[in-house]
Amino acid sequence: MRELFILKNGHALLVREATFQDALPLNEMAAQIFGSSDQVLTSLEEFQVSGTLEAQLKRIKHFSEAIGKCIFVAEIDRKLVGTIDFWNGNRKRIEHTGEFGMGVLSSHRDQGIGTCLIQMLLKWATVNPIIEKVKLGVFANNLRAVHLYQKMGFLEEGKRVAEIKMSDGQYHDIIEMYKTV
Repeated sequence: MRELFILKNGHALLVREATFQDALPLNEMAAQIFGSSDQVLTSLEEFQVSGTLEAQLKRIKHFSEAIGKCIFVAEIDRKLVGTIDFWNGNRKRIEHTGEFGMGVLSSHRDQGIGTCLIQMLLKWATVNPIIEKVKLGVFANNLRAVHLYQKMGFLEEGKRVAEIKMSDGQYHDIIEMYKTV
């Protein structure tokens, strides 16, 4: 799947399925995202330990071959600026549901890229033969993200209190959201 979008600033954004050629740029982009935000689960240090090129290649292969998994990348002028991935449950009774993670480079936020990525994911999920429910967890204090997900039709399902413990000892709640497709 691939689709061309026009962003708020008039630039063209291509959203497409990730390929093996994206492995290195995906790792570089992930390192930038993990290093520039405290609203993500993975720390930069954790990613640097596990985010090898070989691991990314295996991940892309696994996700591209699995019926309930996908990775999309967003690019402007052939440069990756965002990504979204989805993975479904690994047991028969929960394979109809899955969770996604998304990241956009800080230099490219507030242009509508997240909206485009979610639209593409929802199109994919709608035609997927097994996916019925798309869900996510978001930091409760990330009001911009919560607003985006609500705008895209996601509903709050619950809250995990003090789910995240930051390096400074502060705790953050996670809001669980979902959308049926």
